Amino acid sequence: MNINGRLEDTGGMQMDPTEIDKMREKQIYIMNGLVISCLTIFFLIVHFFNVTQARFFFVLGVLLLIQVIIGFIKKDSTRSLIPILEKVAIYEKKKMGSEWYKQRKVTYVWNLILSSLMLMQSFWNLGSTHNVFQIKFMFVFIFTIGMLTLVNISLIIHIRKVDGSNSELEMKGYTFKSNIVAVTIGGIFALIVIAMMIFN
Repeated sequence: MNINGRLEDTGGMQMDPTEIDKMREKQIYIMNGLVISCLTIFFLIVHFFNVTQARFFFVLGVLLLIQVIIGFIKKDSTRSLIPILEKVAIYEKKKMGSEWYKQRKVTYVWNLILSSLMLMQSFWNLGSTHNVFQIKFMFVFIFTIGMLTLVNISLIIHIRKVDGSNSELEMKGYTFKSNIVAVTIGGIFALIVIAMMIFN
């Protein structure tokens, strides 16, 4: 994550390699904490309440849609409720240049597509009461480890690419390449989860 001892200008904010490393460490901790918190809330809800697949897909679709709406409202703003993530956004916006804008737009598009798919799944399962989520400990454990592994691998690859670049030119095409990798890994993980749900 060290970027050859150079000072980085992040929107008027000077950062040396040590500061960047500390920022990245905090970012990783926060992201892992958010993933664990969200999964914990989800599994607790599934455990204590009667959650059908229709309800689950509907809620997930709505949450993704809300993210898209918030993204369009924010546009190119780096503001975040979590200070360290706002600091990261300011830094990466300066480092990545045009690729930063492309990455945000692509993320919104993917969230919109996923939201549509989730809402369609909810509609197809509407009225069905037997499709209730029944989560076993082994499924929870493997799913959580899998999610954390995916998040951390993708985050570390992203950090190394961004922090290791010396100019915006080096970031050219990064959004396209990173999305191909993300879709491939995500697809493999999705197939594994579906298989586990079928044979669980």
